[in-house]
Amino acid sequence: MKNINWGKYSKPIILVVFIILLSILRPKAFLSLNNFSNVLWSVSVIGIMVSGTIFVFLIGGIDLSIATLCAFSAVVVVEVTHYLGDTPKAVAIGVAAALAVGLLAGLLHGIIITTFHIPAFLVTFATQSIFLGLAMVFTNNKIVSCTVPAFTAIGSRKILGFPMPVYFMIVIAVISWFVLRKTVFGRYVYAVGGNETAAAISGINTRRSAIMCYMISGLTTALGGIVLASMTQQASSSTGAGYTNDVITAGVIGGVSLLGGEGTVTGAIFGAVLMGLLNNGLNLLSVPSTHAGLVKGLVIIVAVAFDAMQHADQSRKKVKKVKKAQA
Repeated sequence: MKNINWGKYSKPIILVVFIILLSILRPKAFLSLNNFSNVLWSVSVIGIMVSGTIFVFLIGGIDLSIATLCAFSAVVVVEVTHYLGDTPKAVAIGVAAALAVGLLAGLLHGIIITTFHIPAFLVTFATQSIFLGLAMVFTNNKIVSCTVPAFTAIGSRKILGFPMPVYFMIVIAVISWFVLRKTVFGRYVYAVGGNETAAAISGINTRRSAIMCYMISGLTTALGGIVLASMTQQASSSTGAGYTNDVITAGVIGGVSLLGGEGTVTGAIFGAVLMGLLNNGLNLLSVPSTHAGLVKGLVIIVAVAFDAMQHADQSRKKVKKVKKAQA
């Protein structure tokens, strides 16, 4: 028992404990396909975004403009769809335009941060106001609805009992996992986050890697905005309110280091799902909103503590290997 690396299994353990507790306390309400579908649907936007934003976290950066870029992207897809006649083709062009906005935003972030060596939090803190202002200008600071069937299907159509956003989240997460774990670029990302100077000396183009990471983050944020607008069938300057904190929280719960170099897509998705289960459980148990913050805070601390145990175990193993090599 002493040799069991409990930190390694922390995430599955936490999820299993949550599921068992809720199954015992609310078996009929919790143990249903519809409820699981709703939980995944509720966190799908966070999952989509964090699957791309994790690239920025891994290089030691941060993006504070997630919420407002999400809103601006939502506004773009809705406004372009209306402008072109509310047809399926108009929806497709609107989606492409919104994704392009996300890519350009990420490109802007990457170029400014790497060229002028300005801290990422300052650059994205400034651009969040720019994106918010653009969203307000495009909508005249009003809510713009969009009920075009081809558009609403993105966020509401179900396949095998699960809404489309859940499949988007899974596909984006798998792609991100593959890029980070199976490609040269993925290794570059971890190397830059672990030690940028050493990465540069080894021949890695750290500037290009950073720009690509911000572009990926911008792309998934825009996709999240499109999906969110489809879910709510509307867009406004407040569409993505709160999502910056949600995405960062999901990453931190999942073991992603904001200092760079550590973290996985599976861990980030775990963080998003855990947040969804927690919110769902509190609702099913009729926990007053005045107590919800306390419960969430305690759960987040436990999740982070388990993850810290895992990193501590890994550090001890590395030290032992070094001592054996020196012996």
